[in-house]
Amino acid sequence: AASLALSVPAFGQVPPDIAANTRSMGQSMDPASGAPYAALFPPSAWDGVTVERDLAYGQDASQKLDVYRPSTDGTARRVILFVHGGGFTRGDKHGAFYPDNIPLWAAKEGMIGVTINYRLAPDNPYPAAGDDLRDALAWVHHNIARYGGDPKRVILFGHSAGANHVADHFGNPDFAAPDGPPVAGIVLLSPNYPLAPVEAGSHPYYGSDTALNSTGRVIERLGKSTEVPIFLADAEFDPDMMQATASALREGLCKIPGRCPTYVHLANHNHFTEGMALGTSDRSLGGPLLDWIAALPETAGP
Repeated sequence: AASLALSVPAFGQVPPDIAANTRSMGQSMDPASGAPYAALFPPSAWDGVTVERDLAYGQDASQKLDVYRPSTDGTARRVILFVHGGGFTRGDKHGAFYPDNIPLWAAKEGMIGVTINYRLAPDNPYPAAGDDLRDALAWVHHNIARYGGDPKRVILFGHSAGANHVADHFGNPDFAAPDGPPVAGIVLLSPNYPLAPVEAGSHPYYGSDTALNSTGRVIERLGKSTEVPIFLADAEFDPDMMQATASALREGLCKIPGRCPTYVHLANHNHFTEGMALGTSDRSLGGPLLDWIAALPETAGP
C-alpha cells in the first residue's frame, strides 16, 4: 500500500516572492530564511486569543509550557501540543514570531495550542527530552479541560528534533506511564534519523544508544500501534538527510498493514519556512493538516 499523499495544489500556495526567495536560498538552515512570513502576521493576528505562559509541568526551570486558547467560550476542543526543534541542543517555545505562530494557528482554528520547553542536550542527553514530553502530556491530560481542551483529543506535533521526540514517544518502554493519557494523532514535520545506526557517541542527544538513532527502530516503534494516525511532511528544500528520513519512514510504515502515514511534500519550502507558514495565507501545510485533523476519530489509543 502507498501512503495517502494529499494534493497540496488544492490549498493556498507559497506567495510567489517568498517562493522565489526560498528557491534562491536552496537547502538553507538559516531561520532567517523564513522571516518573510513574519510580515504576514499583523498585530491583529493575536486578537481573539488568550495566552498563558510559563506554566510549570515539572521542577526543572526548562519544564514550562504555554497555553493558547480562543477567547470565546468553548469546551472539549482538540489540543495541539507542539514540540519545537533546534538540533536537540537549542530552541525555545516562545519567539518574536516562530514558533508562536503554531499554537496561535491552532487557537485561531478553534483548538487549544500548547507549546513546551524541555531539557536540552548535551547537558541533558537521552532520555531527558522524552521524559519531559511524557510529563508535559500528563500535565495536559490532567489540566487542559480547565482551558477548554479535551484531554482525549490531544495531537502531538513536532518539528525537526521535536518530531524525533514525538516519534520516540511511541512504542518506547522508556516513556511508558501507567494509565497514560490517550493521543489522537501525531504530526512529524521533517524528523531526522540516519538510515543506519551511527558511530557510538557521535550524537549530542542519543549519544552511544545507536539503536535508537536510526529509522529502523523508529519504524518498529511506530508500527506497534495502528490506532494513532500519523501525518508526515517534509520540504522540497529540506536537507537531504531529512528527505531521506521521510522517504524511509513512508516506505517502512507502509509495509505494516494499516500504518501508512498521510504524507505531504511541501514545494517551495525549506526546513524553516514549512512551519512558519502556518496561520498565513500560505496553506500548503495548514490546509492538508486541518483536513487530516478533521478526519481523526474522536478518541484514539495510547
